[in-house]
Amino acid sequence: MSDRATRTRRQKVEEREQAIVKAAREVFGKHGFDKARIAEIAKRAGVAEGTVYLYFENKNALLLAVLGAFYERLTREAADGIQAIDGTAERLEFLARHHLESVAGEWQMLGLAITLYRFDTEYSKSETYQFNRTYVAVFDQVIREGIIRGDIRDDVALSLLRDIFYGSLEYAVRTLRLRRPPAETDIAPVARDFLRVLSAGFYAPVGKKTPPPATNLKAWQSVAERLENAAARMEAVSAKSEG
Repeated sequence: MSDRATRTRRQKVEEREQAIVKAAREVFGKHGFDKARIAEIAKRAGVAEGTVYLYFENKNALLLAVLGAFYERLTREAADGIQAIDGTAERLEFLARHHLESVAGEWQMLGLAITLYRFDTEYSKSETYQFNRTYVAVFDQVIREGIIRGDIRDDVALSLLRDIFYGSLEYAVRTLRLRRPPAETDIAPVARDFLRVLSAGFYAPVGKKTPPPATNLKAWQSVAERLENAAARMEAVSAKSEG
């Protein structure tokens, strides 16, 4: 079989898999996990029911694929977004707005995620947990870099800051949705107010630079040693020239 034929076949396989995942997302969103039927997913995807099982072992595997696609996009957009922003406060506001918009627009995704781990006693070993960990790692990066810059206080555990940040955002979305489906114009002021309230707990006092975190201590020590060595060499050269 030629390379071209192989690529064409692979593309068809990938397109069919994507169609199945897209259909599953629609059916799960409409009926929930328990009432979703593979037959309806197959019909929406334009394939036979047996074909779905060639790609996914069961409904749980399908749901995992749906969540994986959701978190992949969520994480990619968050990571790309902070790369274009320099300030710590501005980065956090972007992440808050991004999360609010994503969760408000696809509220059912959170319910689907809970479906997978609500009875899982080993959630920390699950793929769903890894999806979430990869996503919040973007927030962790912003906080760690903010600490190094002196923008973020270093006397509060990162895990607590993370829980407060995302837990509060998801509660805010729940409140918005109880009133009515939130419009994009509702999101920006909520994100700004949210960050203003959290600023007292997150940000370092004005004029006070926090030391670098322990995880970066070796790097800072290395920089200090290089500076000291450079200073010693300059002193040696100066002494030699004077002599």
